[in-house]
Amino acid sequence: MTRVVVIGSGIAGASVAYHLAKAGSDVVVVDDARPGQATAAGAGIITPVGIQPVSAAKSELMFAAVAHYVRLVEQFVEGGLAEHSYAATGELIAARDNDELRRLAEVTDRAGSLIREHGTAGVGSPELLDHSELRRRFPLLSTALGAVWLPEVARVDGRVVRDHLVTLGRRGGARFVESTGELVVVDSRVTGVRCAAGLFEADHVVVAAGAWSSALAGATGFDPQVYPQRGQIVHLRLPGGGSDLPVVSVFGGIYLLSFPGDRIVIGATREDHSGYAASVTAGGVDMLLRKAFGVVPRLSEAEWLEVRVGLRPASRDGEPLVGPAPGVEGLWLATGFGPQGLTLAPYSGWLLARAILGESVEFPVPMAATRLAAPVRS
Repeated sequence: MTRVVVIGSGIAGASVAYHLAKAGSDVVVVDDARPGQATAAGAGIITPVGIQPVSAAKSELMFAAVAHYVRLVEQFVEGGLAEHSYAATGELIAARDNDELRRLAEVTDRAGSLIREHGTAGVGSPELLDHSELRRRFPLLSTALGAVWLPEVARVDGRVVRDHLVTLGRRGGARFVESTGELVVVDSRVTGVRCAAGLFEADHVVVAAGAWSSALAGATGFDPQVYPQRGQIVHLRLPGGGSDLPVVSVFGGIYLLSFPGDRIVIGATREDHSGYAASVTAGGVDMLLRKAFGVVPRLSEAEWLEVRVGLRPASRDGEPLVGPAPGVEGLWLATGFGPQGLTLAPYSGWLLARAILGESVEFPVPMAATRLAAPVRS
């Protein structure tokens, strides 16, 4: 039986653990429950099409990750976990001025080209809405000049998806230990994880420790160069209209999501110099609210609920680090997702589990950890 220790129970670590346990592996997940875990704060958009263009390889990866979500949600439902937060609410990419209005045509053309290559799943058929049609169909967006409508884009609550993955992982036999862990390294090979509960020997160790991954992997001489990027996300309640709002994204700005109970989520800041301070700041909240009011003026009447803060694991080149760690036998990475974690991490965990189990897996170029340099041995 394959023995695996996963360090980190965020959405990436929970996905790896679930798929390994489902396949019959002996899995232990070690997590010290630090404040600021990105998954616990995240509510995000599940879409393969964004405002900014990406490479062909990245687009292919995003479509695969979105398709995986559909399969994962089916597994949740089959397991009796119907309240999974995933819903295809659709997305509006809204323009607030004439320059942005001109850019909408580019987004529409690019979306059309992508679905011709990859299919409409997770996107739908793009539709360009002018001001009058946008106001007629989505009256809360009274100030937007136009928008691209992508009717099959979905949204999720990250902590709900993670909790369901943990539940299914436990059912498969995975053990979860709350403790700080450290890697045990012998002759350039990771042989297990030592923590307060004892030594867990392993054939494979997965570092899915989010923003703390670099410090953890340092024992091997390998640095994945992951740093904390703070994200603040505001939650409001807008009685009589909050639940009907689709995902709304704006150029160079923010996004809005709606959940049952008239909950509106406004996200998110991207603070690269926050360090490990998982704190709410007046400036961050003020920026989010001002931009949100400019898109949906009625939000100024909303009831205050909470602010969630997460420290995203950001990589130096902005792309995830998934796969075997260069030069360190037995060590695998599932980190560096930055703001893409809710979309890419579940799929990445599935790929990683397959590779650990000995299947032939080619990690997509945009996220392959092998692009980093191996440690230099003296």
